[in-house]
Amino acid sequence: MKSDAIRQMFCERYLSGVLYRDICKELGISLRTASNWAQEMGLPRRKGGPRRERWMPGKNLEIR
Repeated sequence: MKSDAIRQMFCERYLSGVLYRDICKELGISLRTASNWAQEMGLPRRKGGPRRERWMPGKNLEIR
């Protein structure tokens, strides 16, 4: 089945460290699908990546 082959390619690329956006472009899937597949397959979570810094009460802003 075609989807099984795509999932296999996703798994291989994910484990080799290819970025989500590059995997999605190559396989023609959305970021949400990629994230869901990684979770369904029990693949290790990735650390890091760009994250927005959210304001927290009591957190002082740094002026540069």
